Amino acid sequence: MADQDFRERVLESLLRIENKVESLNTRVSTLERDVGWIKGKLEGSQEGSSKILTVVTVCTAVGAAIIALVALLT
Repeated sequence: MADQDFRERVLESLLRIENKVESLNTRVSTLERDVGWIKGKLEGSQEGSSKILTVVTVCTAVGAAIIALVALLT
């Protein structure tokens, strides 16, 4: 094998590797975007649950106060 043939094969191999790396970079960036979207959805869901829990707690406290007042007045 001539030195020139060896260089050409090495260059071809490097080009194939470069193409694969570019493909992997594209896939990783897509994956990062998707994970960010999922994380945002989960955080939004958690905020909604927190708000509902606060409303339930306040309603329970108000209900308990009303029951206590009714019990005192009767």
